[in-house]
Amino acid sequence: MVGRIKESFQNGIAKLKWFASLLSDRLKVELSVIKLLHQSSQMEKRKDDLMREIGQRVFELKEYSDRQILTDAAVAAALAEIEHITLEIEQIRKRASEISKIEE
Repeated sequence: MVGRIKESFQNGIAKLKWFASLLSDRLKVELSVIKLLHQSSQMEKRKDDLMREIGQRVFELKEYSDRQILTDAAVAAALAEIEHITLEIEQIRKRASEISKIEE
């Protein structure tokens, strides 16, 4: 009788440990995904700021009809950074998607 109780108790503890480790692993995965998505949203904000800067620069250059807007140094640098940020955002979102798929 005592042996059965002890065995049942040990089985219960083993199941509890398994569930706790599963929950811990899943929580780690979810936190990683949340961090990546937060990083992605921060990069989106930076991208929006760069687009505003381009718009302001275009507005400043509207009075100069002889200047090419796309060849302006400030506009070209902002466009290059936007392209770089866009690629990073895509990579981050892809990584977050892969992490959540793997662990499911």
